[in-house]
Amino acid sequence: MTAPNESLTDSRYARVTGDASARSIAVRVAALVDRAAPAAAALAGTDDLSPIPVAVYVDRAAFVAATGIPRRATIVGLATFPDGTIHVDATGRLAAIERIVPHEVAHVMVGRAMDGALAALPIWVNEGIAEYAAGESASQVDPVTLAAVGRGEALPMAELDRAFGEGGAAQSVAYAEAASIVNFLVRTHGEKAIAGLLAAARRNEDFGVALRETTGWSTDELETEWRQSVARRWRWPLLLQSPVLPFGLMLLVFIAAYLRYRRERRRRQEMTEDDWNSGG
Repeated sequence: MTAPNESLTDSRYARVTGDASARSIAVRVAALVDRAAPAAAALAGTDDLSPIPVAVYVDRAAFVAATGIPRRATIVGLATFPDGTIHVDATGRLAAIERIVPHEVAHVMVGRAMDGALAALPIWVNEGIAEYAAGESASQVDPVTLAAVGRGEALPMAELDRAFGEGGAAQSVAYAEAASIVNFLVRTHGEKAIAGLLAAARRNEDFGVALRETTGWSTDELETEWRQSVARRWRWPLLLQSPVLPFGLMLLVFIAAYLRYRRERRRRQEMTEDDWNSGG
C-alpha cells in the first residue's frame, strides 16, 4: 500500500501527509482529528493518544490505488492496521471529511484499545462504535432501522458482518443497525460500557463472553432487547411521519361523516307527521 508521504502538517494528535496541493485540506483534517481523538479514546478506553498518521488524497484514483479497495467501492475513508494509519479521500465527491475523519479516528482508537486482538471484535461492533463516535445518534439511525424492519429488509445480528462487505442497500442497513445497537448499549449501560466491552473482548478474545461479562446479555438476548427497544421508542414517531397517515385520516373523516349521514337519515325516516309539523 503506497501512500503520499510528503509531510503537510503536524498537530497535537495528527501527522498528515499528502500531495503539496492538499496542504489546506490537511490543516482541516488535522483539526478534525484533534477534535475527535480525545473523545474517541475515552469511548474506546485507551490512553494512547500518540499522533495518528493520516494520508489525504485529492485524487480518487490515488486513494483507490493506495488502499487497494475495489474501484467501484464507495469507501471514502479507511483505517489500516497494524500501523493505525487513516486514509482519507478528500475529493469531497462522495462524502465530506467532517463525516469521514471522526469515524476513522474511532477505528484507530478501537484498534489501540484492542491491542492486537481486533479480530476478536465483530465488524458490526467496530463500525457501530465508529458511527456513534461520528455523531450518528439514535434519532438518526433508529427510524432507519425500524423502516427496514417494516420493509422486511432488516438483518439479523449474525448477518451484519457479511453485509458490510456487500455494498448497496444491505450495507446501508448494516451501518444503521450497528449504530443503533451501540446507541442502545450506551443508553442502557452508559458510555463506559463500550470501553468495558472492548477490554473484556481483548482479555477473553471472545465477543460473546465479553458481552455477557459486561452487560449480562448473550448476543441473542442483546438482539431481542435492542429490537424491542427500537419498536417501543420509534413506532409512533415513524407512523406520524408516514405518507400513509394523511390518507388514513381522510378515510376516518369520510367514515365518520358517512355514519353521521346514516344516523340522520334513519332519524328522519322514523319521524312522525307531528314531528315534521313541529319542525322536527
